[in-house]
Amino acid sequence: MKNKPSNSIFLEKVTDTEVKDLINDLNTSKSCGPYSIPSCLLKKFSDYFCEPIKILLNKSLCEGKFPSLLKLADVCPIFKKSDKNKCENYRPISLLSNISKFFERIMHTRVYRFLEKYNLLYKNQFGFRKKHSTNHAILSIVEDIHENLACNNFGCGVFIDLEKAFDTVNHEILLQKLNFYGIRGTSNLWFKSYLENRKQRAKYKSTFSENLSVTCGVPQGSILGPLLFLIYINDMNQAIKNSTTFHFADDTYLKFSSSCENTIRKKMNEDLEKLFTWLCANRLSLNVAKTEFIVFKPPRKSLTRRLTLKLNNTKLFESKKLKYLGLIVDDRLSWKFHINELTKKLGRSIGVLYRLKKTGCPKKILLNVYFALVQSQLSYGLMAWGSASKYLIEKLSLLQKKAVRIISNSSYLAHTAPLLKELGILNIEDLYQHQYALFMFDYDRGSLPKTFNSYFCKVSDIHSHQTRSSSSKKLALPVLANTNKHVNSLIKSSGVNIFNKIVTLEFFKSSFNKSSFSKKFRNYLVSLY
Repeated sequence: MKNKPSNSIFLEKVTDTEVKDLINDLNTSKSCGPYSIPSCLLKKFSDYFCEPIKILLNKSLCEGKFPSLLKLADVCPIFKKSDKNKCENYRPISLLSNISKFFERIMHTRVYRFLEKYNLLYKNQFGFRKKHSTNHAILSIVEDIHENLACNNFGCGVFIDLEKAFDTVNHEILLQKLNFYGIRGTSNLWFKSYLENRKQRAKYKSTFSENLSVTCGVPQGSILGPLLFLIYINDMNQAIKNSTTFHFADDTYLKFSSSCENTIRKKMNEDLEKLFTWLCANRLSLNVAKTEFIVFKPPRKSLTRRLTLKLNNTKLFESKKLKYLGLIVDDRLSWKFHINELTKKLGRSIGVLYRLKKTGCPKKILLNVYFALVQSQLSYGLMAWGSASKYLIEKLSLLQKKAVRIISNSSYLAHTAPLLKELGILNIEDLYQHQYALFMFDYDRGSLPKTFNSYFCKVSDIHSHQTRSSSSKKLALPVLANTNKHVNSLIKSSGVNIFNKIVTLEFFKSSFNKSSFSKKFRNYLVSLY
């Protein structure tokens, strides 16, 4: 770890307002672990609970101690799939005291604010952070791949599978890292108290096992657990010499590009060796069998021979396609495998719509089912795969039209534009445009992750002389060496085109939030049908 932060965290006192907000935010329907107070009682008598809870919270922060009674968790096994007699087929769900969440929330708020203020979290970490999502993680990776392919470079991406990453975090190393990032003194003692002497017991129906000690890992089901894990792996990128790393929590992707195959082989193997050294030093384990890599190939180019990568003397498996954060990525970035899988899912969803219609289900219910089962799947990652060939997009468009005709109880030959307008549904091409518009709205309002800050440039920042364009809010198109399909798929060019269109709309400036703009822009697009 380099560049040790000079600042250390200051833990301000807890206020009455903060405690009331914590109580109001309690989920009354959520199951709670041992030593919990029913959420309905806490809310009903919040005026009585507020003062004693505030005193306990401030005492905990001042003395650097976490209450021992709140360190016990009930672990409930939830069956996933396959053989019910095998333990590995159950997901352990940890239930903690709802009172412990108060202590965790106030510390999380202070630590996260501190880390963001001093820019301490790695910019390409998209998991468990405000204004960050899987869509942002996907877009940053896909944009990077498109740029490499546009320059006729090969891109090698290694998708790392960490084994039980959250459960194997070493407490001593974590405390050292917290100290390094500025969580020192009393606040570091608080985390030491929070992590040590934790216990858990298995719960099945009304039966409990004996209590067992938890000696490593961040507390599962906790508020602080994900943030502590982000801090734990925050310096991984500094151990990698040649590649760029992208994270969504423990889902890690390493990328290196070059026009030379031998360079890729040499540099990636160097980085994998450094990665393994880092993992050993941090006592994290890697599932080599599930760690794969893919070589992204520019149009009309192929490798002269198969690329060989090794991790801890074990050969990694090269794949032509793999699934990452819910999208199926292929080596040509054609999205044909993802769209083929999506058509199967949509076909099943449309089958549900058809069966519901046959039962006499009202149009309003069918419309809600459409948005839940069809549009939600069409929308996810659309900015990434929406630039696929017209042939592939048309397959989805036909399924969407079929769904619209079912909802409207129309003939299978009925023209869909009036039906879309009547139902307030965007066709897939406009849904793609709508997603882009929301992204660019976030850019304009400064709500995008910092990694996207360098993607766009205003015309006014380029031209010093006064022109009609420079006086507007319009963005400048990037200067590109060529115009192949990968260039046209870049956010840096498509985003500019969309933004320069929406910035001229009357309601763009007047929209006070993203939700308001989304509704107005959707209505605008629908009105054009």
